[in-house]
Amino acid sequence: MRGETKGCAPLMGMGVRVKRIAGVGVKVYACGLFLHPDAVKKAIGGTFFGENPARVAKDQTLFDFVVNDHAIGKTVRLVFARDLESSKIADALAERLRPKLGAHSKSLKTFESYFENVKFAKGTSLTFCADHGKLRTLIKGKEIGVIDDKTMCAALLEVYLGKDPVVPGAKQSLGEKLAASVVG
Repeated sequence: MRGETKGCAPLMGMGVRVKRIAGVGVKVYACGLFLHPDAVKKAIGGTFFGENPARVAKDQTLFDFVVNDHAIGKTVRLVFARDLESSKIADALAERLRPKLGAHSKSLKTFESYFENVKFAKGTSLTFCADHGKLRTLIKGKEIGVIDDKTMCAALLEVYLGKDPVVPGAKQSLGEKLAASVVG
């Protein structure tokens, strides 16, 4: 999971995206969440000081800080467990992003164009790096585009850290690690 994020923020959360197909759970991709816990602690100040880490780990306020503070560099890395057509990935992400960005969003259209004619073979990585309101997208470690849009960054991170995350296990493990670092 470390690959193209080596030397960057540490891996803080990890989980597997499972899709139900005809009642059977199928693994789609592994998801890694990378960020510096000290940057989060600095951004939130004493908000959670002295609180129970188990409670803080589940508090949506913690995740909202991470999503909305654009000075905290965050990386979401997906590694596919099966071959997938890019249209499946683009459609699934756009479905989640469209309500926040609007159907006619220039950023969303640019983002969707990154996936045209790309095949995601088993083992392929797709990485999103959000830092200071810019979203970098990489496929197989190669940068394919940068979108300068804070709303786009937040919307993409909400896919993984919002109230209804697509990979609940990744959000949960991130919450547990972050809570341990921000309560004391």
